[in-house]
Amino acid sequence: MLQLPELRQELPASTPEEAARLTELAQLLATIAPLADLRDLAPAVRQLFPEPAYEVGCGGSHIWLHRADEPQRLACVLDRHQ
Repeated sequence: MLQLPELRQELPASTPEEAARLTELAQLLATIAPLADLRDLAPAVRQLFPEPAYEVGCGGSHIWLHRADEPQRLACVLDRHQ
């Protein structure tokens, strides 16, 4: 089954730059065709949210994003049908 990526923001942006990155990510996800595995988007997320300020990783069927100095997730990319 193909997956439709969706951004779920869990914390507010801390800066205007971070807000712009989150908006850019949402726009990217809105233009992506359905994927066999949405974790294939992780490199694009890492490009928008680079180390050392951010950490990006993958779970079983999602991509998580958090600020390097905070344990709580900033956002995650999930299949829209989850």
